[in-house]
Amino acid sequence: MSDALALPVSGAAVLVLLMAPGTAAVRVLRGSWLLALALAPSLGLALAGLASLLAGLLGVRWSLLPWTAAAALLVLGALGLRRLGARMPSTLLGGRLMPPRAVPLAPLWVACAAAIAIIPIMHAAGWRPDAVLERWDTLYHLSALQWVRESGSASPLTLGAISNSSRTASLYPSAFHALASLVPGVPVPVLLNGSVLVLSTVPWIMGIALLARAVLPQTPWAPAAGAVLAALIPGAPVNEWIHLSPIPNLVGFAALPGLLAAGVAMWTALLRTATVRTVLTASLAVGVGGLGLLMTHPNTAVMALLLLTVLTAPDALHRAGRHPMLTLIPVALLVPVAMLQFTPLGGMVTEFSGGLQVAWWTALGEVVLGLHTVWPMALGVVLALAWWPGVVLSWRNGPRWLVAAWALVTLLYLDAAVDSPLDLSVLFYRGQDRLTMPLAMLSCLLAIVGLRWWGRLLRAPSASVRQPAWTRFTALALALIAVLATLGSIPTRAENASRNLALDHPGRGRFLQADELAAWERAAPTMDMSEKVLASPFSGASHMWALHGQSVHFAVAGGSLGHRDELIMQAARDAPTEPTACAFLMRWGIGYVYQDRISYQYDARYAPLDADLTGIGPVVFSTPHSTLYEVRCDPGDGGTDYVP
Repeated sequence: MSDALALPVSGAAVLVLLMAPGTAAVRVLRGSWLLALALAPSLGLALAGLASLLAGLLGVRWSLLPWTAAAALLVLGALGLRRLGARMPSTLLGGRLMPPRAVPLAPLWVACAAAIAIIPIMHAAGWRPDAVLERWDTLYHLSALQWVRESGSASPLTLGAISNSSRTASLYPSAFHALASLVPGVPVPVLLNGSVLVLSTVPWIMGIALLARAVLPQTPWAPAAGAVLAALIPGAPVNEWIHLSPIPNLVGFAALPGLLAAGVAMWTALLRTATVRTVLTASLAVGVGGLGLLMTHPNTAVMALLLLTVLTAPDALHRAGRHPMLTLIPVALLVPVAMLQFTPLGGMVTEFSGGLQVAWWTALGEVVLGLHTVWPMALGVVLALAWWPGVVLSWRNGPRWLVAAWALVTLLYLDAAVDSPLDLSVLFYRGQDRLTMPLAMLSCLLAIVGLRWWGRLLRAPSASVRQPAWTRFTALALALIAVLATLGSIPTRAENASRNLALDHPGRGRFLQADELAAWERAAPTMDMSEKVLASPFSGASHMWALHGQSVHFAVAGGSLGHRDELIMQAARDAPTEPTACAFLMRWGIGYVYQDRISYQYDARYAPLDADLTGIGPVVFSTPHSTLYEVRCDPGDGGTDYVP
């Protein structure tokens, strides 16, 4: 199968694996189709995460077999709960997504919006299905998928092993990698691109359409508008992928709108009519969905808890006199957040330092004008003209929780942008780029409210009254501005994407150069795959594990270096002239050493590898900026008591 065919096939396969089990389970519990589709992404991630964890504990190799067994258990469990009387509540997410004639040709508009978002990215990649995104995190996730294929383990207890050269098991949320790695026979770069392209768009667009239906049920065209806005808004997960490549994070945030839509719909239904069985069933469904977000990336689960708290707190407080137990719901939702924020449990995140810092007036301008970090463009300003009236009207007429949620996420965004000492955004790596995604989600809903207001303002008060000329002119001008801003975003999207996808871009570092890729492709069939390549991970060598299956010593960029790693690099420097250094390299399985003078960035920790290695062994290949040596130096009597 060609890579051009493998890309959509792998994406479609991953989407089916994501959606099918959760949809079936919710339908078994008498949930509507729309409710099932809302919950399916987060439930699918939960299934992949939990099944891979259990398979790892049982020593079962991760594949479609244990996933199928887990999916069957999920559906059988739902059948068992149904026999016990459990059922999903009847919610706003029932029947059709919207009336048939609410928006003529709605699927076509959504497809066009998605094309505007995706085609510039594909063009920037040169239409290469196996294009490698030039970001740190991409290397990590390529290596993670290769690790799952070789080790047979996608457990979150072991996936972090790739972050160190000794492959010592450590924690890393693995739901995405467990799900994507289920597709066999597809080259890892193609599999990664196909999986992320689908998982960053379909659940996001569908989820915001369902969320619009749940939050704005009196606006029949809201789901179509929500879907179009979700595809076009600059802060969408697909753009975050190209911007920074925090793949599990963006996959979790893409699944968040559906889970929130289900939460809104079921909370509204349970406030009207609740039984013990429907409350327990709804709580179980949302809880398992939240677990799916947790096992994809913890801060997406944190965001879900915060938004559900904002949703439930006003009603719980309002009804506290008659139903005091309701107040426990928002409290229970906040407890895990507080534990992560203020205890060592969140240490992996709260100890993180770094990220883009801007002046407070720049951060405020980004929020006011819609020019968020991902990606600032004129279209964002046009969308802000819609969501700002939505903020005012939603606060005045409801739903107020939506404004409160938007204000909360905006506050977190500002805190991250200025690196505030308050550390409110610490659970999100103090990264406003990650917070752009939930902010975009809420902005889409507020923009629908704003568009509804603009529509009422500019149309005639009744069919018998002629529309004033100024309103017709204003409506036409605004529509023209929106179309021009949308089409005008295409060059901006293409330029932003080319910074990290094109083989070469002025002023941007690259792991992989075109001549380097070609040289590795020619050399790979002749190399011993069991022998490790020693090289700075900021060169192109570390990618060869995922691209060609060639073993590497450093699998990720920015990983931790141990004393042994330092000794191995110093031994490589000394191996051409010192037999014990040569023997030391061979002892640790180093069969090749790679030097590259044009790398993604310079890291002084790998400086010993820049020494003159003439004499360490024959040259496998060389380019104008790099050389790959095979280690064939003299190990002497084989003694490995190397001291630098």
